[in-house]
Amino acid sequence: MTIDEWERRIAEFWTAFEASPGDGEDIVDKLDALAAASPASDGRAHFERACIRDSTGRTADAVACYEAGFAAGLDPIRHTRAHVQMASSQRALGYTDEALEILSRADPHALGGAPSAVRALALRDAGRHDEALRVALEALIPHLPRYQRSMANYARLLTEG
Repeated sequence: MTIDEWERRIAEFWTAFEASPGDGEDIVDKLDALAAASPASDGRAHFERACIRDSTGRTADAVACYEAGFAAGLDPIRHTRAHVQMASSQRALGYTDEALEILSRADPHALGGAPSAVRALALRDAGRHDEALRVALEALIPHLPRYQRSMANYARLLTEG
């Protein structure tokens, strides 16, 4: 199988999963079989294994797969996604500091602001509510048709008092 064929099969897997999500071992086994067939030597198969584990509530197992993906190397898109998803997993497992540390290495504007959304949730979980609101507002500001300067000032004042 070529890498293009493998990527197509992975995309088809996720399309089918999104249309009819499952959470049983069979769906994890199906993705694992696809991952094992990857002709790539980088971390993309580990990343896909992590994603299905996150998607089926096996969050702790997902973290180990993300770590393996980082160690083997990821393309820029998967690398960014892995930061966001692993941080979200760490947050869900109660490791807020780890989540924030992971997010410190991610572009806050990537993936439509997803790193900022997860960061805001992690800050909220850490009891840092004003910082969480500031991060959420700052992620929203570029999408506002007006009031950008005002909102930026209000956001800044949340933590600079």
